Amino acid sequence: MTAKTRKAQAKPWTNKLDQDVVQEALEEACVDAYGEDEQHTGLLTLIGDELQFPFDARVMGQTIQVVDMKWPENDTYGLDLVCEIDGEEHCIEARSVELLPPFPEGHQFLAAYLDWRRRL
Repeated sequence: MTAKTRKAQAKPWTNKLDQDVVQEALEEACVDAYGEDEQHTGLLTLIGDELQFPFDARVMGQTIQVVDMKWPENDTYGLDLVCEIDGEEHCIEARSVELLPPFPEGHQFLAAYLDWRRRL
């Protein structure tokens, strides 16, 4: 199998989820939000409250452990995940991280954020 074939077959971890559950999480996070700034704040607040750390994930084919989240400093609508790789902590944009099963409690809020971010 070539790299091009593997890439074509790769699907986001969010495709494995019940899309109704993801939509409910999005609605819960954005229920009182007016505009994208408040939606972003609602989503990141619920992710911080509900997503259980640590959990396993994959970045560029390497299994890593996600230990926390961080509001990004230079990305208006971003989300950084704090990952431990070879004993060092690194911030990686959430869109670059593939969660591995079993998904952690609260994963639906991260999936809702990713879905929201794709629509921007």
